[in-house]
Amino acid sequence: MKKAQGLSLNTIVIAALVLIVLVILIVLLSGKMGSFKKGIDSCDGKCVSGASDCNKDETPIYIINCDDDGDGKADGGNYCCMNQE
Repeated sequence: MKKAQGLSLNTIVIAALVLIVLVILIVLLSGKMGSFKKGIDSCDGKCVSGASDCNKDETPIYIINCDDDGDGKADGGNYCCMNQE
């Protein structure tokens, strides 16, 4: 008798486990990315319109929606001037 050609049961089980692990990783990472983005948008310094508006002792950091008062709304400008420490 010839053995049937095709995917074995072991291959199907391993593929299913890999798929489950990938789905779990995607869910975990997508949740973390949201909090990472929120941390990037907040500014511990001051929001300004250009990098040249920062003082010499401040580092300009480009931020799409700069929020320096923590209210969740953009406060104007795309640069956050952070004090160098």
